[in-house]
Amino acid sequence: MGNEKLKATQKDAAAIGDETTYQPVDLTRLPPKIQLADNNIWVTVLESPCSFTPEIFDAVMLNLIKNPNLTSSHLFRGDILYDDNSLDGDPAGSIGHFKHLDTEHPPRRTSIEGFTQRRTIVRRLIPRNPQLDKALIQTCQFFQRIRSGEEQNLVLYVPHVDQPTDMPFYHPPVAKVAFHHIWHHVGDGSIANDHHSRGTVSLSYAFFPPTKALSPKLERTALKLHQTIYKHGQGQLAGFTKRVHLDRLIPQKRYQDTYTRLKAQYGRRLSEQWIEVTDPGKHVFEDIGIAAFLIELWTEMYQMPPGTMSPQFDDDRDTDEGHRHNTTTTTSPSSSSSTSSHVKPYFPGFVDIGCGNGVLVYILLSEGYHGWGFDARRRKTWSIFPDEIQARLQQRLLVPKIFQTGGQIAKAAEAGWHDGVFDPGTFIVSNHADELTAWTPLLAYQNDSFFIAIPCCSHDLTGARFRAPATTRTPTQAPPRLPQQDVSTVKPGPAIGKHVAETGSLKRTDAQKKMPSAYSTLCSYVTALAQEVNYEPETEVLRIPSTRNRCIVGRKWRQVSPSSTDQGAREQVIVTILEQELGKPVKMLGKEWIERAMKRSEKPGSGH
Repeated sequence: MGNEKLKATQKDAAAIGDETTYQPVDLTRLPPKIQLADNNIWVTVLESPCSFTPEIFDAVMLNLIKNPNLTSSHLFRGDILYDDNSLDGDPAGSIGHFKHLDTEHPPRRTSIEGFTQRRTIVRRLIPRNPQLDKALIQTCQFFQRIRSGEEQNLVLYVPHVDQPTDMPFYHPPVAKVAFHHIWHHVGDGSIANDHHSRGTVSLSYAFFPPTKALSPKLERTALKLHQTIYKHGQGQLAGFTKRVHLDRLIPQKRYQDTYTRLKAQYGRRLSEQWIEVTDPGKHVFEDIGIAAFLIELWTEMYQMPPGTMSPQFDDDRDTDEGHRHNTTTTTSPSSSSSTSSHVKPYFPGFVDIGCGNGVLVYILLSEGYHGWGFDARRRKTWSIFPDEIQARLQQRLLVPKIFQTGGQIAKAAEAGWHDGVFDPGTFIVSNHADELTAWTPLLAYQNDSFFIAIPCCSHDLTGARFRAPATTRTPTQAPPRLPQQDVSTVKPGPAIGKHVAETGSLKRTDAQKKMPSAYSTLCSYVTALAQEVNYEPETEVLRIPSTRNRCIVGRKWRQVSPSSTDQGAREQVIVTILEQELGKPVKMLGKEWIERAMKRSEKPGSGH
């Protein structure tokens, strides 16, 4: 790696590491840092000074072994096949609390003179696109050597491949990869003196014979791996804590396996047939990801009725009127908890309110889940689906029942409005439904149903744009509050209220950085509404190609289910919430909702 290329490497590295401290040194012209008793030619590619301890290095390497997607966008995950779990102090379950030897893939063990072997893990690397790349088995070994004032820790990756031509695209075509952390203790080596200690972290390759030279691709891969370890190590040293936690409701493996299957089955065809002006690469694969999550969620909650594992389009149970009146084959969620040890209830059907392009409805129907969707505006995309799918997509305007009074009921039938009353127990899907997002838990409560809400744009309960308050009430708080008034009457502190002209800087203050985003407050607002109508909401960050990727799931009741109260009592609860939230009588709120809804229905549909 020449001087010009190394300077470019250091410049590129600044995008991931701190350019003032991450200074990788090219060691390719020097003798390798490690040399094993094997037939491979070793080369140490990069080394950098670091200030994170051996314990942090161990933690970083364990995390990267479990999550190889952090170093390669071509990978989904790493499935652990074997782990002897011999690292002292390793938290139970950080990788896997098992010592299971897969006889089909035994570890490819390596010994290093002067080092003690501490742990051996065998993992299967799962590619994001199995149609292009195959999975790879890899042994990961931890070694340690402690001498006076110096501690060395080395992690060795050994792919179960005997020649470079058999290596998948996502893995460098080398026989071994070594990550070497050297820590020089100062004083007595105690933790108190660690901040005076100094270390280095390096990366080395072992080539397959007869290869002896680095390719540009191997250099780029080395930089990516090396700076990722440096970034994560220094981040942990600085007290970095992970803010986004994935896979809390559905295990990663189950979700990704289902996503991969759906992507292979529907992704290409839908992308090729896309007729909207929007990007199919975003909308199609986003809806495939949501469908995969729902399928796995419903698998936990329900059982499928006999004979419905394939689409049953001749069943009138899911048409609007059939869905309203035919209750013989659906089961109210109140009759059985999703977390109960009893027999799961049958899948009650779904309705996608504000279904947009209809892709999510199409996939779910094709997978055998009976349901339907509607939107205020018809989309071009609906025309690419089979006739039986199009029959389940309707252009309807949702005007909640409590907003319809007197002559409006007759007008509703004439105009094709929907009153938000579905078959009891129908699972309500609200995917970027905008004006219907805040209504989702209220509609679910009214129908004795469970729901999922994936918020996008922020609207209040009359459909008006607003910013949800940063602090939302909980059901135990007595004083009502008006969200719009909260936003306008809160007096900002001096740091927040300063204008650019007064400060001369466009940089956000620390106080501004601590303010929650509009999207974050919207999610909290929907969660608070769900709590107020007796749900125990759960939240998840979905693995979809969107920054609007949080969801609120209502599948548990906080106390007794609403089926113990009649429809009128539930409607009165909703009326009370509306009037407390917005400070107006429900009749006036209904008028505002209808006016806005009529205007929305006249606008052309977008790609969603």
